[in-house]
Amino acid sequence: LQFTPNEWRGLILHHDAFSTQGYDALTFFVQGSGIGGQRVMVGAVGADGKFGPKALISENLVGGKIPAGGFRVCIIPLAKIKADNRRITGIVFQDAAGQPQAPIYLAGIRLRAPNAKLPPGPITLRIDATRELGPISPLIYGMAQPGATHIRDLRLKLTRWGGNPSTRYNWERGNCWNAARDWEFRNGDYNNKATDDRKPSGVADKVIAGSKNLGADTLLTIPTLGWVARNDDTNTRSEGVPNASGPPVAPNSPAIAGYDPTENQRRVSQRSLPRKGRPFADPPDLTDDAVYQDEWVYHLTRKFGPAKSGGVRYYAMDNEPDLWHGTHTDMHPVRPDYDELLRQFLAYGTAVKDVDPSSQITGPVSWVWTGYFFSPRDQGDDNYASHADRSRHGGVAFLPWFLSQVAAHDRKTGRRTLDVLDVHYYPQGQGVYGGQTDPATNALRLRSVRALYDPTYSDESWIATSVQLLPRLRQWVRQNYPGTKIGLTEWNFGADTTLNGGLAVADTLGVLGRERVDIACYWTAPPLGSPGYLAYKLFRNADDKGHGFGDVALATSLSDPDPISAYASRESQTGATAVIIINKMPSRAATVTLDLRAGRPVARWEAYRVDGAHLKSIARLPDIAMNGTQARLILPAYSMTLLRGR
Repeated sequence: LQFTPNEWRGLILHHDAFSTQGYDALTFFVQGSGIGGQRVMVGAVGADGKFGPKALISENLVGGKIPAGGFRVCIIPLAKIKADNRRITGIVFQDAAGQPQAPIYLAGIRLRAPNAKLPPGPITLRIDATRELGPISPLIYGMAQPGATHIRDLRLKLTRWGGNPSTRYNWERGNCWNAARDWEFRNGDYNNKATDDRKPSGVADKVIAGSKNLGADTLLTIPTLGWVARNDDTNTRSEGVPNASGPPVAPNSPAIAGYDPTENQRRVSQRSLPRKGRPFADPPDLTDDAVYQDEWVYHLTRKFGPAKSGGVRYYAMDNEPDLWHGTHTDMHPVRPDYDELLRQFLAYGTAVKDVDPSSQITGPVSWVWTGYFFSPRDQGDDNYASHADRSRHGGVAFLPWFLSQVAAHDRKTGRRTLDVLDVHYYPQGQGVYGGQTDPATNALRLRSVRALYDPTYSDESWIATSVQLLPRLRQWVRQNYPGTKIGLTEWNFGADTTLNGGLAVADTLGVLGRERVDIACYWTAPPLGSPGYLAYKLFRNADDKGHGFGDVALATSLSDPDPISAYASRESQTGATAVIIINKMPSRAATVTLDLRAGRPVARWEAYRVDGAHLKSIARLPDIAMNGTQARLILPAYSMTLLRGR
């Protein structure tokens, strides 16, 4: 509503007589035109038609005055205007200055029940085009093992060869893995049976070539466990593997109490080593009963060139080595400690760098929260309470310790071994990653994205504290090994075939860009045409002409950040502004005033949207005109919208 206060005149909102019993306050949103500061009072009209006492709006607002340029919530207790527990017929807004004033705007006028959360009113999104937060890396839009359509349609620039089986990939045999605990510790070929697949590096070469031909770099997992699958026969499996892991029965022993992996290692696997120690061969010698990882890199550089010439750009030192004891128990039942995790990283990382110095090494590829702070050995029998291994290393959390130790090593050798601090992250809230879609889990899924960046958000899981993952990683890098990049190479918030899950994907992609992550990969790839897939497309190729979100992050602010998320950017080549806005409310539209401060003028916005009415493809909407520096937007419930300035 627009109301112009003037010489004590008022505006009455009339209703048939009703009781205010069960309500405790009158709430609404208010904004002033001009410079704000209007003096307006509010009261109630009784069932007898008489006016009750009135209260000034300004005395019930944070800041003490009606604001200009944005809505602010006003809450007036009914007792204050003598309207509690009585019958009334209306609410009156009345000029309190006795002279002409500039208009005010009112929205969301309602009575509040005690303890009720106020529904969101109009929201102001300000974009400061003069404040660049930094470049957005195109490598944050990565996926694990995406198909050619994904790479081409989503303009992906990074694909990942990884996951649990990659720890046991035998590159010399080309198509041999072991599924570990994921499938009965069996060897297998994952249906890669072609003659070329059985050649050295056969399946890996096919994946790398497919990505390279479509313009995407590869993040390749180098096995560092020490054992890879001997063959592709699914009847070859480890036997007698315990459910539990533990400390070694003696220093440097591979065995734990009740289980020695030696026989399974011999029967199911081949020894895998970081270095050959003698001249490479391509193809490799298949008769020596050993697999050398530096020889694999040699093969890859011969086939695709070194990283600097378009070859494999990133090598990850295994996949979640802090879970070896749980995933690959048949080979490594001993819980790794700080020293082993560092030792294996350096052994294989330096071997790779010796063959291709231009490549970039990622590590330690840690699994979620406990892996950031402890080694598996710290679990002990008291669930990390005493964390003896961490105590032996000065009480320092694992990732900061790892960074400092690699930095010290690299200073001595004069060459960087660790290029990217590489971690995985999955939300730990009940049912979130598991894909539950009841209303409570859907709401939790969208809130859980805040764990990536928000220091005020206490994770709603067993973690029960502030994760603030990306700022935390940046701080650890800054303190322990400056210049190291940040990689989130496995993430997923679940339910990506639903609109709720798609919104979580879009929100995460926005966060990754704003927080200046260097590389990131979704696990694995959302199904073609799913809301998760369309979230990627909104950022990368919304118009099927390669246009989407920009490559320079801009500063934004929201008057109410709970119901919506928003991210702004600029295209460095064209200077165009692009904005992604996500309405996280499942059943309520959001009214948003977009206020563009400075920067390149925008006359209109191209609009693209995914919502409940457009679930199978991105809808191209009519352009939205700017009125000076502002545009008024109505965002449907559960929607993600891309705006591109023209």
